[in-house]
Amino acid sequence: MGSLVDGILLVALVATSACVVPMYLKLKRLDRVQAEYGAAVTASGIALTQAGDAVRSFSGEGREILEALSAKIEEARALITSLEASRAALLAAKGEPKA
Repeated sequence: MGSLVDGILLVALVATSACVVPMYLKLKRLDRVQAEYGAAVTASGIALTQAGDAVRSFSGEGREILEALSAKIEEARALITSLEASRAALLAAKGEPKA
């Protein structure tokens, strides 16, 4: 009777071991995949931070360019006004009618 119980227990131990080993291998694989996923998430976070910095930089540079362009446009308008006034004065000095 004792050897029958020992045999049943041995079979149960072998069956349990047969189920535990594949589960252990799956858990190891899951741990490895989780580490890769964590590294990918970290890399994505760094990339998003860099992209945000680039967008802020472009925004600041764009604002500076817009301000410089506005100043140049105002300078050009002032120059056009000055040139038109000089032309009108020249035409008036010559006695020619304005065009």
